[in-house]
Amino acid sequence: MLSFATEFPISNARTSADFLESVRSWILGSPHTKLTSALLDNLPSDDEFSVEEQGERLESLRIVSGSVESSAIRYTKRDTSLEWVTTVSFSRQQTDSWIGIRTTCESRHPSAHLPPAKKPVLVRTILNSLGAGYDGPLLVQAQPHLLADADIDIAARLITGAAAYRLPVVYVSANFLAAPIVDVNALAKALAGMAHVVVEPNRPFSVRLKDEVQSQNVYGGTCGIYWPDGGGRRSFFLGQDFISGQDIEIAIIVEITDALANRRPLARCTWSSVQDLASKRSYQVLRDAGSTNLDDYSKEFDKELKTKNEELADAEREISRLQAEIRKYEAKVAVNSGITLHSGTEQDLYENEVRSILRDALEGAPERLTVDSRRRHVLESICHANPVIDAGKARREQLKEILRGYTSMDSKIKKSLNELGFEVSEEGKHFKLTFQSDDRYTFTLPKSGSDYRGGLNAASDISRLLF
Repeated sequence: MLSFATEFPISNARTSADFLESVRSWILGSPHTKLTSALLDNLPSDDEFSVEEQGERLESLRIVSGSVESSAIRYTKRDTSLEWVTTVSFSRQQTDSWIGIRTTCESRHPSAHLPPAKKPVLVRTILNSLGAGYDGPLLVQAQPHLLADADIDIAARLITGAAAYRLPVVYVSANFLAAPIVDVNALAKALAGMAHVVVEPNRPFSVRLKDEVQSQNVYGGTCGIYWPDGGGRRSFFLGQDFISGQDIEIAIIVEITDALANRRPLARCTWSSVQDLASKRSYQVLRDAGSTNLDDYSKEFDKELKTKNEELADAEREISRLQAEIRKYEAKVAVNSGITLHSGTEQDLYENEVRSILRDALEGAPERLTVDSRRRHVLESICHANPVIDAGKARREQLKEILRGYTSMDSKIKKSLNELGFEVSEEGKHFKLTFQSDDRYTFTLPKSGSDYRGGLNAASDISRLLF
């Protein structure tokens, strides 16, 4: 079972020998390896290398042709219950260099349980020893990319998929508080070599960006995963599904790990691609030498056939995976039962907002239609199939508690309003509350209130228009 996969660019100044030395350091750095330094001395220099020792096997291939280099290792480790196979490929061309890593774990007997997927230490080892490269406009790194006010164009290209990157982008939007809702440093470290973490500078940046990307950006502190080539977005809100920033961090890591494991690898970053190059070179060497030894050609043909069989097996596994995905979606949604509506220029200002508004609008609609009419049957069916989601209820209650007994603004009330999505500013005799930096939703609170019910009345008025 494939448990982990990723590809990322590294410094184009590095060679295949540097790559193999990095792999050697990774293996020897493990406290569990039985392979010794002496056994691996020839690994960085040999074109073909293999060694086996007490349940561990290491194979490597290396092809060098001018500025183009390819290399791959396959490291197998067995214990009493599991077999781990890590395949790492290096591809260096004139303009860039890429690393591909794939780890599989198979049970050696039926009662063994496979461990959860986890990023191997090898990713960090390679980045530290070989140096990172650029994936589109972003350097692969273990720190977040902090956008500046002038970076609207970069942000827009990342969100729309126009920036020619391969690793997914985790976009952390700005809220009214000083810190993002997730620990961006910890998240960037966990996702180094798997995804970029990009952080917005401030709320006005969000408002400007919204116009540039036709409201495709996440907003108001929300985090979103954006896939390459405009492949869609997954949003993560604080709310019912995720009650803390740490919950969101875990969900993002799991989502990206699963997605990368189910993505087809770069063709140049596979064991079979390096084996194919090695076979072609061997044929060329035999032809150049004028060899007529059929055994030599047969040996190389067997290697090439093995490579093609491995590629075919990979293709069959991909077909099986896609068939499973199709069955999964068919089970969720029957044919012709789904309806797609575009929300235009409006976007969720909190989790499930637009869906909740639509469901609420449909609730009483059947009662206004003729009994046994087609329209009534259709609307009743839609309402029955989509349970009520009161996405604003928790926010109405939260706003009520914040403004209960309000007589003046203090730091605690202001912070609570910020967390709920309101920007608070002073304007004359009143405080101005703007929800999610959208001037259409601006409200006022007196600087001093004499009526103890005034806060609750204000909460009721605001909730009626917003939630």
